[in-house]
Amino acid sequence: MTHLSSSRFKVPSLRKSADSEYLATILILLAVWIFLVVISVINRSDFLSKATFSAVTFNMCIIGILAIGQGFVVISGGILDLSITVSMLITSFMIVVFYDRGWNTPLLIIVSILCAGVFGLFNSILVVWLRINPLIVTLATGFAGGGVLLIVFDRGLVDPKSSIADFGTSHLFGFPTAWWPMALLTIGAHFFFKYSRFGRHFLAVGGNPLSSKAMGISLKQMRVATFVGASIIGGIAGIVFAGFTPEIRPNAGTYYMLPVIAAVVLAGFSLAGGRGSFLALFVSVGFLSTIPTALVFFGLESIWQTFIQGFILIIAVSIDAYRIVKVKGR
Repeated sequence: MTHLSSSRFKVPSLRKSADSEYLATILILLAVWIFLVVISVINRSDFLSKATFSAVTFNMCIIGILAIGQGFVVISGGILDLSITVSMLITSFMIVVFYDRGWNTPLLIIVSILCAGVFGLFNSILVVWLRINPLIVTLATGFAGGGVLLIVFDRGLVDPKSSIADFGTSHLFGFPTAWWPMALLTIGAHFFFKYSRFGRHFLAVGGNPLSSKAMGISLKQMRVATFVGASIIGGIAGIVFAGFTPEIRPNAGTYYMLPVIAAVVLAGFSLAGGRGSFLALFVSVGFLSTIPTALVFFGLESIWQTFIQGFILIIAVSIDAYRIVKVKGR
């Protein structure tokens, strides 16, 4: 009886501890983001401008959506999905090709996202039934899928008069319309993982697969849902990408992979699974999306962006590794 009583109160205390850690992460990221803006303004006062705001918010559109999909995989214990940008490009090229052939736009969006989901299903089959490491699977399908795109497509030109292009260039409530899917997905992911029973199942599987299995949660179903869900989110990113990118190249995804992974790890998502805040991820994406514009104002070449993102990723992964060792040592 005593054991049951103590267990009952242990879970809320753990949740409070996790919530306080997430809040601390958000506040630290906000402080670093503000510091970056302040030193950029000190360097050049015209940094605070409509052009800068537009550049940062447009950067957030794609990086943010892809990071949500990646966070979905990480928090569920799937390690990383290194093929998520292929899901994005599959959708983008389908939008461009079939729009030119007269397809109805809503139908085209649905079919394109479903195709991205099929790609994720293929990943999950290799992971779940063939029991191949997710990192190896998605690395391989990422290269293979990217290779197919290079063979089939040279480039995709978005019709500037299309409704997709209108979506990518218009504004809503002062923000680019393309920014809002990322914001809404962030809110949706936060409530899904924090308050829904199904979302908590993903957290449980990521944190402790053996205990989750003992509780009756199907690990196979969760893994399939994880990779299909991540690819569908990648497909949503593809629609947004097609909206504001005049010319789509098959290798365009390589630009996004590093900042996406950096954003997820920097936001406090544990690569061991079971831990992460999508609100912190939103702030992390905003900070990383500000760096390219800040570098331009400091007169630095774009190569510094890759170096800084890589350096941030090393620091974030090191902190995560230290946290995992500390938890295991308790």
